[in-house]
Amino acid sequence: MTVKREPVLVATCHCDFCQRRTGSAFAVIAAFPPDEPIEVAGEVRTYNGLEQDGVGTSVGGSVTYSSCPTCGSTVWWVADSPRPLLAIAVGSFVEPTFPPPTVELNVAMRHAWVPPVPGAEQFEGPRG
Repeated sequence: MTVKREPVLVATCHCDFCQRRTGSAFAVIAAFPPDEPIEVAGEVRTYNGLEQDGVGTSVGGSVTYSSCPTCGSTVWWVADSPRPLLAIAVGSFVEPTFPPPTVELNVAMRHAWVPPVPGAEQFEGPRG
């Protein structure tokens, strides 16, 4: 996957859905404007989280997830909400110099052994 611009936000999310979706203790997300041009090599599978399992966005609306049909990893998703965005899993970039998160969401659900990201703004729930 290739993007043209820098993300508008890099965030870590500790919510239970992100934990289940990633199979990890948290998700790390790079957010872009919904019109960000992306280039994708290979096939993807998509599903609408609201239609499939009732998972929408924290501010209302639905989310369409795109995943790798081989390994099942969620690569990116598009939120159709009052604040639409394109979110890409930071791990999809495989870039060790990718900017660190500046925001942590749903920290009330953070595992006790996971330290806060230094300097990141902390939100108990979704960002308001």
